[in-house]
Amino acid sequence: MPAVGSDVVIAGIGETPVGRLPGWSPVEIQAAAVLAALRDAGFALSDLDGLINLDPYATPNSMFSSTLAEHLGVAPRFACTVDVGGTVTGMTMLQQAVWAIESGYCDVAACVYGENALTGRPAGAQGLHMHNLLGGEEWEEPFGLHGMVIPYALLAQRYLDLYGATDADLAAVALVTRRHALLNDNAQMRKPMTLEDYRASRLISSPLRLFDCSLVSDGGGALVLTRAGRAPQGRGRGVAIRAIGMKTTHNSVALMPDIPGLGMAAAGADAYEAAGMGPEDIQIANLHDAFTISVLVSLEALGFARPGEGGALVRSGAMDLGGRWPLNPHGGLLSQAHIGGMLHITEAVRQLRGEAGRRQVEGARRALVSGNGGIFSVCGAMILEKP
Repeated sequence: MPAVGSDVVIAGIGETPVGRLPGWSPVEIQAAAVLAALRDAGFALSDLDGLINLDPYATPNSMFSSTLAEHLGVAPRFACTVDVGGTVTGMTMLQQAVWAIESGYCDVAACVYGENALTGRPAGAQGLHMHNLLGGEEWEEPFGLHGMVIPYALLAQRYLDLYGATDADLAAVALVTRRHALLNDNAQMRKPMTLEDYRASRLISSPLRLFDCSLVSDGGGALVLTRAGRAPQGRGRGVAIRAIGMKTTHNSVALMPDIPGLGMAAAGADAYEAAGMGPEDIQIANLHDAFTISVLVSLEALGFARPGEGGALVRSGAMDLGGRWPLNPHGGLLSQAHIGGMLHITEAVRQLRGEAGRRQVEGARRALVSGNGGIFSVCGAMILEKP
């Protein structure tokens, strides 16, 4: 697995407020995030000549990169819309931006995602109605396999059966990410949660409870990339992308491998090999947490814990701030906001720049970000490093 080119860095990050943003459209949210990231890097809008985005899931929009470019009033030399699934799309956008800059297609590229999934849904609706198809509906929906919660519940039940895990393992993930969200002023969930609160929350699809499931959120996140030293606000703030590994194994749940055969282990192995690192070299773990089970599977696949021992690792305090591998210091998809995983990346950059305030991980030099689309259908692992 080749390493990512070292000449291109993440020079700017942008986040909108999260939670409820009534009146904001998806294109307005994405535009606000891009403008914030450009300001952070010190660029003017006129400097932007590369634009990569993911269109909104609740209201899919073909050619959304050109829609956003027109809204911003720019005419980029390189533009595309990327969707390889869920949170792995963010790192795919970054990889394409690096290639575009290195090959001379553009000099300053923005990667962005955001939408109004919460306030844009019909009044009284629960959850997120995805209007785009995933490809297996005719084979799965007739048997009751709808949406994302039920497939992840099947994965969680298999994990509990395979390893003898309990709800305490799932709860540990929900509790640590909530504790971290309490330190983030831009978090959707700011109320403390106890184990009793977790167990009192209603079952959504057994064994997953309400607090095992990520949030439906409005909001956006963006990253601006350019060559090292080019950003006006550079001065050592650029964060390097050391490695990105990806693996696709399936689409339909019916063809999903058993947990040991999911693609996250292969993606992580490729990223570690390309970076010349291992889990012991990582200080921050920003892991996919659309559901609590996602974290347990990812922790073990990426070498932070042995199979079946992810819950014990989280309960030990190793994933808390001040622990060995703080997990999602921003609160993650479970307690900050579900913005397609983009805020996992902006948080990693913020931490590596030492700008995370009350939740700053002391001495952080390297962060691992994981993502997956579908039900671990496409898996990705990325290592970012402070120069």
